[in-house]
Parts: sequence; C-alpha cells; structure tokens
Amino acid sequence: MLSLAGCGPSPVGTPVTWWHDLEGGVIAERRPPPPGADLPYPKIYTVPKRPMLPDPAYRQAVEAALIAERDRTRQIAARNPIVVPATPKPPPPPAHPPPAGASGSEATANATLPAAETAPPSPAGAVAPPDAESVRGTVLLAGAPLNASGLPALAEAPPPPASFEGVPAEPLPTPPPPIRPLPGPAGTRVLFAPGVAQMAASQNEALHDVVARRGKKTILVIGHGDEQSDTPEGQAAALTLGLARAKSVAAALAAMHVPASAIRVGAASVGVGATVQYE
Repeated sequence: MLSLAGCGPSPVGTPVTWWHDLEGGVIAERRPPPPGADLPYPKIYTVPKRPMLPDPAYRQAVEAALIAERDRTRQIAARNPIVVPATPKPPPPPAHPPPAGASGSEATANATLPAAETAPPSPAGAVAPPDAESVRGTVLLAGAPLNASGLPALAEAPPPPASFEGVPAEPLPTPPPPIRPLPGPAGTRVLFAPGVAQMAASQNEALHDVVARRGKKTILVIGHGDEQSDTPEGQAAALTLGLARAKSVAAALAAMHVPASAIRVGAASVGVGATVQYE
C-alpha cells in the first residue's frame, strides 16, 4: 500500500500544471468562436440612395449668407489690419569693461581675459602677414617660388600603349560611326492640313513639275495617314486617310491630262501629306 501510494498524483502539481496555470488554463483547450461569427454576412453590394438636394431657394439663401459673412470678414480685416512689430536689434556687446563707478547700462557685468585681448605670439621663424591695404589686388604665395627648371617637359602626344614580350599590343578602340538620320520618303512631297484629305490648290505647282518631267513613266502616289497610335483602330483610320489623300492627288493629276493607266495609288499609315514619284 505504501509503494502504491507513491504512484498517485501529487497534490503540489507538476511543471506542466504550473505552466498551464500561468497561461490561464490548459493550452490544448479549444478557443471560443470570435464575436459575431453566428451573425449573417453583411450586404456589402447594397448602395445607399442618392441624397435629396435641398430646395433651390434654401441653397441661394445659404450662399448669400456665406457671401455676406465673407464681405464682413474682409471689412473687419481692412479696418483692423494685423501689424507685425519689428524685432529690435540687440545692442552690441561692450568692447571693454565699464569704468569704475559706472551706473545703469554701463555697469553691465563683463568678463575679460588677458589672453583674449592680446594677439597670440608668432612661432619662431614665421613671417608676419602684411597689411591688408598693401596686398589688395595681389596674391601672396607662402614659401619660396617654384623652380620650373627641374620639372619634366610635357609630351606633345599621349604615350604608346603598354606592350609585353610575346604579347602584341591591343589597338586603340575604333570610335563608333555617327548615327545617320532615317531616310524620308523619296519623291515630291504634297502637303495636306492635319486630318484633311482634300488637296489644297497651292500644291498644283508641284504636280505640274512632276507631269512635265514624266515622259512615259508611271506615277506612283502614296498617301500618308498622320499615324497617332499603334492600335488596330488607329492604324485603320490612318490608312483610310492616306488612301483618301492619294485619291485626291490622283484626281488632280487626271485633271492635268495624265491618263488613268499611268497613275497608281497606295497608302501608308506613317508620315504626313502625300508622296509622288516615278516607277
């Protein structure tokens, strides 16, 4: 009986029991549900009704009252402006202590040190600085003047690249070629107003020159559509405008007795106006 009595639970407890007591109970217990978990979900998708506007007469009355309050505030500010007083400058500190028997502001306490009123002693071998009036407009250099005769002469060209025995020296890097601008469309340019497909009468002079030099060649007319975006809709609108411009130039060439079989039209979304060239 005595041996079995030692196997029972200890009335003092174990470290595990102590830890559970410090934590507020058994750690493995299930936590209670959060507050409001049993309530239905809120209807977030609902939109409140549009607020009703007040009567127009009431709004006009509020506006008139605000205007009157603003005017009254401006009048009060004009009658009683805010004046910021100027801050007086502090008096300069006295250069010397006041004489004995002085009174009032002359008797202000002042501490002086003999070492502060006298100039520091110059070190041995130092040269006293000259007077500021005598060196105005000049530059003083400390020490003896520099002897340029012992300096090496400057080379007229940079030194050659370093080379090692058995290893050829690398050539200097070749500078990249200059960037050339992109070539523009070849041929005679016909100008149009932005977004307009009808050719102006002022461009007939350029077409007369093209017709005079044509001979028996075929004339190719390319209309450009002032491209503004790379979207499918923007490209389609630009091609439509370019084709309309090309047809307008072709009609002007036909009026100058150029046969229709000698005229070809095309369209491009990039560029402005139209281009006339020979094939």
